[in-house]
Parts: sequence; C-alpha cells; structure tokens
Amino acid sequence: MPQNTTGKPGSKARKPRKDFPLFVHQTDRWCKKIRGRMHYFGKASTDPDGEAALERWLAEKDALLAGLEPRANPKGATVRELANAFLSHKKALLESGELTERTFAEYHATCARLVGAFGKTRPVDDLIADDFGRLRTQIAKQWGPIRLSNEIQRVRSVFKYGYDAGLLGNPVRFGPDFKKPSAKVLRQNRAKAGPRMFEADELRALLAVAGPNMWAMILLAANGGLGNSDVAGLTFGAVNLKTRWMVYPRPKTGVERRIPLWSETVEAVKVAIAQRPQPKDKANKALIFIGPRGESYLAANGYRVAGEFARVLTAAKVKPKRGFYSIRHGFQTIGEWAHDAVAVAALMGHAPSGADMSARYRERIDDSRLEAVTSCVHTWLFGNEGTR
Repeated sequence: MPQNTTGKPGSKARKPRKDFPLFVHQTDRWCKKIRGRMHYFGKASTDPDGEAALERWLAEKDALLAGLEPRANPKGATVRELANAFLSHKKALLESGELTERTFAEYHATCARLVGAFGKTRPVDDLIADDFGRLRTQIAKQWGPIRLSNEIQRVRSVFKYGYDAGLLGNPVRFGPDFKKPSAKVLRQNRAKAGPRMFEADELRALLAVAGPNMWAMILLAANGGLGNSDVAGLTFGAVNLKTRWMVYPRPKTGVERRIPLWSETVEAVKVAIAQRPQPKDKANKALIFIGPRGESYLAANGYRVAGEFARVLTAAKVKPKRGFYSIRHGFQTIGEWAHDAVAVAALMGHAPSGADMSARYRERIDDSRLEAVTSCVHTWLFGNEGTR
C-alpha cells in the first residue's frame, strides 16, 4: 500500500505508484527537489491522483533540470502568470537596490488589481479593449486624475513587460479608452486643489506640536527638499552633524545631493537621535529615525511618515489637508527666489533630461550656491528666529 507522504493525518493524497516522480509536501502540494531547491506543481488535495501535477512536471522538466526558469504556458500566459513573472522581475530589482519598497508595493497592488478585475486564470490573449475600458472606469471612481494616470502607466508596463519577455505572442491592444487623463484635465484638477505647499506660518505651527522624530523630519524637508522615502531611509553615514552637511543620494533617482544643514535642523536631528529606541530589526540599525515601538519608518512601504505627519497636521489645526511631500513643493518654490535653478535642482535631486548638455559637462556645483538657496528658504521660514 503506498505511503501517505503529506505528513497530515487523514490526508488522501498519496503517490499513485512507486516510480511516480513527485511527492506530496507537508503543505499539501505535489513537489520535487531539483538542484537543491523545492519546486511545486499544484495542490494535492485537488489533484489526488497527481495527473495535473505530472503533466506540469513533464512540461517544465527540461528547463528545471537545466537550472532555468520554465517558460509560461505555451498556450498563452494567464493574467496570474503574467503578474507573477512581472513581480518576480521587480523583486529582483528591489533586492539589488534598483527599486524602492514603496514602488514595489505599488506594482504589487496593480498586479493584484489586474488579477481581481480579469480573473487569475484568464488568458491574456483573451483580453479585449472593453475589459480595459471597464478597468479604467473602476479606477477613475476611486482615484483622482493624477493617481489614475499613474495606475494606467503601471498597468501598461505590466503588459509591455510580458511582451518584451516573450510571455505574450503579441502586444496587448488596450483600446481607445484606456488612456491617461489629458493635460487639460490634470491642470484643472491641480487648480481646483489649490496650492500644494505650506506657507511659513503653517510650517512653524507644525513644528510647534511635532514630536522629536517628526520635528526633525519636517526641518529636513524644509531645509533640503527631502521627501517621505528620503527621511525614512536616512542613515547616520549620510549626515555629518559637525560640518553641518548632508551627502545623500535621492532614492528615487540616485542623484547625489550635498545639502548644507541649518543649525535648527542639526539640533532637531540630535534630539531625535538622543531619544531613538533600539530597532527591532537589526537591518535598521543604520537608520536615524526609529519609531517608539522599534519599527523603522520604511515599514508598511514607507507610509508611516505620511501617517505620523497627518496626526501632526490635525494637532496643529492646519487646513486644508496636505501631505508631507508638500513641504518639498515649498522648498522648490521658495528656493527659486535665490535665482539659481541649477542649485535648486541639485538640492532636490532632480535627474536632468538627456537633452541637458550642460548637466552632462557640469562636474560639481560650488557650495556657496547651495548655501545661498538654503539660506533663502531659512530667511523665508524663520527670519532671524529659531524654531522653538
């Protein structure tokens, strides 16, 4: 009598014969160990005879034994297969430091939305323009024009990857309706929302009620245009509190930044460090900002900065509601009063366009130009006064 190989009492899945190439893993999946790695071929409880698992094993056998990833279903990739392949590709970029946690989370949410809208077993070749039109309508009901535009771009990138990677035989036709909102709609939406930046008196009100971490984060954003991911991932090695300079490449673009720090910013960072708890995860030991429970602000895909800032916004009674990133808008706007757009862009970490030949030849920007911009913003924000 064949041996029950699931490791679970009462399990009905068994090897159908002694020479059957697969066994049932304790997780209730048909499995085979190849080149030191476990590979799975479907649930045993729904395929007790192993026929479907065997068919898949035979289809993928040659590639797996050769140490290669098996190609997608030759009959055409399903939505789930495409989503998984795309996320595996992005996961590799995340692990190599070429993609941020937040961006990966956005791609993951997009793929989950595609599987939910179209069905995980739906062949991609079966999708038609009406499917994408309905998807756009669903997204537009949830989000405004800017988020809608970003999501459409992410969806298109998933299917473009599938074609470029050979998972799809033909490019996907999205139809005439699956387009980003027009530039006119985006302008109208921006005008309706009003200015995104905080005024000087609003920032001072926020600083007056902020706790140590957020106090320092707000000053870093006002001082050098740092965004949510910037402050969440800020390390001790990036900040020299003695020389009052920060050397910190922008995570989003990889552009190197040298930022002169105000005395107020240096003092706030010192306070944040002095009250910093030990991080729960040793991988976060180099981060300056750790929450009261030992978590980093990179947790939950970087949204902890936004969540804590929203509470400060409420406490300060500052309206209308804007996000932490709006402080960066203010730095750009006021920094331009120094009449040095190149220095502002360098502090902001903006990547120059490929057509900007001056940026290609420019090897560095004199520190005095960077200090002139940050001094301009400081005067606007504080005049000759300190923060507290």
